[in-house]
Amino acid sequence: MDGRKRTIGLILLASLALGLRVGAVVALQNDHAGPVSYEHGRIAKNILAGRGFSIEFLGSEGPTSQQAPFYPLLLAGFYWLFGPETSEAILAVQLLQCVVGTALVLAVVWLGSVLVPDKRVVGWTAGLGAAVYPAHVYMVTHLQVALWAALGLTVLLALSAAPRSRAGTLGPVLAGCLAGLLLLVEPIMALALPVCAILFSKRGPSDGEDGRWRLRMIGRPVVLLAATVVTITPWTIRNWGVHSELIFIKSTFGYAFWQGNNPISWGTDKIPKPSAEAMRLAHDGTLAGMDRALWEARHETLYIDDVLLKPTGYREFAGLSEPERSRLLGRRAWRFVRSHPGRYFRLCLQRASFFLLFDRTNPKAANRLYRAATVVWLVLAAVGLMVSLGHWRTLWPSYAIFGVVFVFHSLVIVSARFRIPVEPLSFVWAAMAVGPLAARLLPRRRIRVYPSGQGRAWRHDERTLQGPHWKAGRRRVA
Repeated sequence: MDGRKRTIGLILLASLALGLRVGAVVALQNDHAGPVSYEHGRIAKNILAGRGFSIEFLGSEGPTSQQAPFYPLLLAGFYWLFGPETSEAILAVQLLQCVVGTALVLAVVWLGSVLVPDKRVVGWTAGLGAAVYPAHVYMVTHLQVALWAALGLTVLLALSAAPRSRAGTLGPVLAGCLAGLLLLVEPIMALALPVCAILFSKRGPSDGEDGRWRLRMIGRPVVLLAATVVTITPWTIRNWGVHSELIFIKSTFGYAFWQGNNPISWGTDKIPKPSAEAMRLAHDGTLAGMDRALWEARHETLYIDDVLLKPTGYREFAGLSEPERSRLLGRRAWRFVRSHPGRYFRLCLQRASFFLLFDRTNPKAANRLYRAATVVWLVLAAVGLMVSLGHWRTLWPSYAIFGVVFVFHSLVIVSARFRIPVEPLSFVWAAMAVGPLAARLLPRRRIRVYPSGQGRAWRHDERTLQGPHWKAGRRRVA
């Protein structure tokens, strides 16, 4: 595919992705449910009110590291321009996320072309799947950080795997800065950093035969990690000033581990009410139905905190800092795991199924369109995973990152949004299964060589290449 055709193809694909996402925003704009901004929005409003990066958390309000800084600061900027949680501010964020979702589609095309350079149809098929995948179309309508994490991780992996990135020091510097920003969006994505460092340790196109290429193979990962540390250092210093201890981005690992592992837990931060299942069967399978179900079922779902912590009034946390409160809950979760290993093992299996299929405690999973799309995704990804094993030398980074994120959430806590950042990696596998079929369906021109003097009728998709002695006989054309 030449440069012009590739550019036209990217424009058409981007137009499709952007049109679907803007259409979803317009269709759901006047829906009674409306999007909510959760903890990010409350922090953003506190910033505008002059209370700084703070929130009420575990019974105490004050400066917090309960969330990574990127999304609350983004919302604070839009709230400052249009007003806190006004319809104009929410619409502006949604439209920006439509652009980000479109950029994610193009990043998937880039990732596919980098990981499978000998099969260009794979990147295009993966990008088309990302453009029309219902969950990715829908996620631009809600104020959540998963979309931004998906874009950052996809671009980071494509940049790290591209051979040109290893041609000098600019590649690892850019990748390190991007990795730092990704951590400020979603700290769990630190699990991908070792994979990126290994990719930069591979021999680059500019590494000669002299002994210095070994130093470059060691230096590039060091530069990557150094740029990452420099990027997150300002937030780390802020956390030290607030909590008087070293906190890596967020302070809530123990709290999250407790939410997913306690005597009444389902492996998530929520517990479904019996009426939630009846509601699941009542609504339709459209995007609007998904939005309504999410809004209504939020009142049919109990949060772990409301059941186990609020009745006591958070008395046990009196006098403790935010990190200490989180560590207290983490120790309680570890005691539960040690005393109930069988129960913990079953929770891990349930979280694994929730991660790959449906989180039964999450209202989004009740939508039939969501469930159908998830089943199609899982089947295609599984088939593509088996088909793509012959390309494991280039696809292993996507296997590794998806696998380590999957294992982490299976062991700790899971939610429907936790799979979104790594889903684009699996689109490349699915494209390995669908791509060859798409290539067979596309029209192709076949070139055939016929001996001189041998007539042959030809169809519109055939072209005759004349032999060296074509004048020796007469050529019949039907």
